[in-house]
Amino acid sequence: MMNSAPNDELLVYVGSYAPASSESIYVYRLHPVTGALTLQQSLSGIVNPSFLTLDPKRNRLYAVSEVGEGAGQAAAYAIRPEDGSLDFSNSVSSLGRASCYVTLDGDSTCLLAANYTSGNVVLFPIEADGRVGEAADQVQHAGSSIRADRQSEPHPHAAVIDPGDRFVFVPDLGIDRIKVYRIGREPLRLIAHGEVPVTPGSGPRHMAFHRDIPYAYVINELDSTITAFAYEAGNGSLRPVQTVSALPEGFTDSSTCADIHISPSGSYLYGSNRGHDSIVVYAINRTDGTLTYVEHTPTLGATPRNFAVTPDGRLLLAANQDTDSIVTFRVDLATGRLTPTGQTVNVSKPVCIKFA
Repeated sequence: MMNSAPNDELLVYVGSYAPASSESIYVYRLHPVTGALTLQQSLSGIVNPSFLTLDPKRNRLYAVSEVGEGAGQAAAYAIRPEDGSLDFSNSVSSLGRASCYVTLDGDSTCLLAANYTSGNVVLFPIEADGRVGEAADQVQHAGSSIRADRQSEPHPHAAVIDPGDRFVFVPDLGIDRIKVYRIGREPLRLIAHGEVPVTPGSGPRHMAFHRDIPYAYVINELDSTITAFAYEAGNGSLRPVQTVSALPEGFTDSSTCADIHISPSGSYLYGSNRGHDSIVVYAINRTDGTLTYVEHTPTLGATPRNFAVTPDGRLLLAANQDTDSIVTFRVDLATGRLTPTGQTVNVSKPVCIKFA
């Protein structure tokens, strides 16, 4: 297993929008007290690694390459145990355009990628040496919804494994559905299990399962809302129980939602707004899964496409895509509220943050 970093610092991996000739994946060390980020390594060679996922037990990082024309890539990197730096292993075709999300199943034997523009979800085997194998299966979404400008075709935006590692949930922004799959093992394949309709025009984007109570939360990009669902783990079904706004009351300018995370304590939910350029904070009721508003905090930059909370829940890092910055916030563990630490690093178009 990889070491965390010198002096108990955390390793932070950042993906960005950049051409293959430029640096696009960055490795930082995060000081757990000050929130300062120190650059350890930067890599070129992959176009627009817009989403990353980690297998810390096997010292591997995986990335998707988001390209508009032609197929993107799913790439594997070996993580050096002594310092967390990366070495390129291999890449294979993602079989789709605008690859925007990648994740591993529970035992890290297969990789899932969502391709936004081509509307398909692809399943890859992970080889014994950690490399990505050629695609084993793919499913093509179909349909549309009410927003002609954004929903004329399917746009899967994530592939999220439930806590029991039984089902794959794919929020599809283009068709206002959350598609549900199971992973078949022999042969490796995606098996349709069901689907969950959401409010027309909402545009479901990302999703987070609570680890302690049977609820899941979906952030909807187009209407800037967050929906709480009761989750039945036995049959993989979702039942909506509440929808709240991600924007403050009275805000009328253009804004879209992006990312969503639950605090490690399970007490708070965070969502990002691009346009309002903020993190919204909600408290989670552990009895019925409902959300109670806490605050909005400006991200001190433009277009927070992605953010991440440290494993101890004490810091939040916001990636401001259009102002080329990552800003560190301190989290009040008692209230969930955010306060800037004063620590900021400049990095070109950051769009994904992952902690080792």
